[in-house]
Amino acid sequence: MASIDLPVTVSATADTSLTPNCKNSPDRTIETFNIHTLSISTVYQSDGEASPDSCGYSASDDIGGKSSSSASFGTTFLPTPNATTIQGPSVENCFTRVERGHKSNENLNKIISEFCDIGFEYANRLQNLANRIDTGFTGESSGATTVLNAFRSYLIKIGENHREFVDAVQHECVIPQDGANVCVKLRNDYKQVMSRYESSEAERSSLVASVEDMYLQTKTAVAMCSQAFHEPPSVKTGLHAGLISVFVKFMQKNSELNCITSHDSRVIFDIENKKVAADLRELDTTRLCGMRDSLSKFLVYETARVRNLQYDMNQFITVLDTLKPDLEWSEFESRGYRELEASSSSIGTNASYYANYLQNTIPEVFRNYAVSRLALSAPKQRVIQRISRSLTKYIDSVWNDTPDSVSMCDFVGEMQSSLVRQVFCNLVTTESLRENKLRSVSALKLLARLFGALLSFSQRQSDAWSGFAVLKVSDFIYAMDESDSSQPQRRSLRLFLYSHEYWSRITFWEECLLIAIAQDMTALFDGVSPDNVLRPVTRELLGFKQWMLNFGINYVEATALIERVCSRLSLPSDYTQALLESGHVSHD
Repeated sequence: MASIDLPVTVSATADTSLTPNCKNSPDRTIETFNIHTLSISTVYQSDGEASPDSCGYSASDDIGGKSSSSASFGTTFLPTPNATTIQGPSVENCFTRVERGHKSNENLNKIISEFCDIGFEYANRLQNLANRIDTGFTGESSGATTVLNAFRSYLIKIGENHREFVDAVQHECVIPQDGANVCVKLRNDYKQVMSRYESSEAERSSLVASVEDMYLQTKTAVAMCSQAFHEPPSVKTGLHAGLISVFVKFMQKNSELNCITSHDSRVIFDIENKKVAADLRELDTTRLCGMRDSLSKFLVYETARVRNLQYDMNQFITVLDTLKPDLEWSEFESRGYRELEASSSSIGTNASYYANYLQNTIPEVFRNYAVSRLALSAPKQRVIQRISRSLTKYIDSVWNDTPDSVSMCDFVGEMQSSLVRQVFCNLVTTESLRENKLRSVSALKLLARLFGALLSFSQRQSDAWSGFAVLKVSDFIYAMDESDSSQPQRRSLRLFLYSHEYWSRITFWEECLLIAIAQDMTALFDGVSPDNVLRPVTRELLGFKQWMLNFGINYVEATALIERVCSRLSLPSDYTQALLESGHVSHD
């Protein structure tokens, strides 16, 4: 015990001698408990007003409560109350702006769509108004008729011009809305970043509270040890041992607090905030660029529409200026009244009567279809042109007799679309009208291979229209076979297509007959008049039965098929009989 008491006594003596200058002493290596106590107070306390007889503490201090020094300690480690929300509102405002901006663009797209609907309705109503104009009754003078025709043409052009305008707006002025999904993803990512930062700050706040508590405990222990210099050595030793235990725990907690990289966490959070803000700024820029581009295109198309309108208006004004009322009456006096007398009971003897005096209506049978007449529209001309350009090389290979330049693999890939097949058939038909004789049989065989691939897809997709188009040129396109030098033979395309299995399908011929009848009636309607009768008029329909016979359908089956289809379509018996007689050949 004597060996233990001695250091304690020395410590007390040293404490008494060094107390007045312990706070400012430059010698920090003397191993005394009170010097350690003063070191702790100097680092963690802001109060430097020490009592000389207690080495920095007075007996009147409230040992158990938080002093001003503890508040100073807390502010050293704890972030400011609003530290986690300084950047939050700013980023949130960015999100709010971008989200509202995308909703604004979405609403603008709806407005543009409604604008186009109104535009299409306006164009259709202009067409109806134009159809109601009486372009010249019998006996009307030529000048007035010309003006009425010009006005009708002007209304039609306005409608067509406006239809083209709204069609362009509908397809080209839509604002992209991809940014809305990106904004949702950014918000979810930002919520995760915010959650991680708040979790880190919560952990740090909890640890700071623990360190503060240990600091106050250590402060109490230091004060008690300082005031126990008059106690017996055994008591002072126990108190200082307790001080050591409390101080070690305090330093451990303090070390843990220092290990938490609050600054790094905040820096990472700020970096993420800046990144999100930059992404939102880019999204907003993209949104505004999309809106600007859309409205710029709108103005470009509107300018073109106004220019076309001005051009059409000038033409109409030019015609209108030619109308001279006095001269028109003179013309009527010279010849108009005779026309009235000659046609008093024969008004409307051709199709123009129906076109001028009747309004368009949708037949009941068409009203049952899923799409109305107004919804049916031809593909864009640029689409047809693009397809035609891609298929021209095959047409050139056939008519230039260069089969080696054709890739059947590429051709087969393109024939999967019914529109592409139809365009190809149209190109072949157009080229055959220019020159239906091919240079060689090899060119004819190449065309047959191309049509064979086309027919295979037509059969698979039940596309009788393409097959019907092939039928129409099967006997028209030919080549001269000069393998027999004595007498060249004429070889038609049908010779090389005869064996295709598509021709053996009765359903194909039934649909082809329906197509032929419909096209025949369309041709008859173009020149319809009150004295017309229903009868086959086109070459394709009149030769349809012979087509079936040429492609291997026997006479009985061909006759039964025509009767069956005509009965299904409720055609009159004399019409059916005309079809049957048109293909009459010997069948002994």
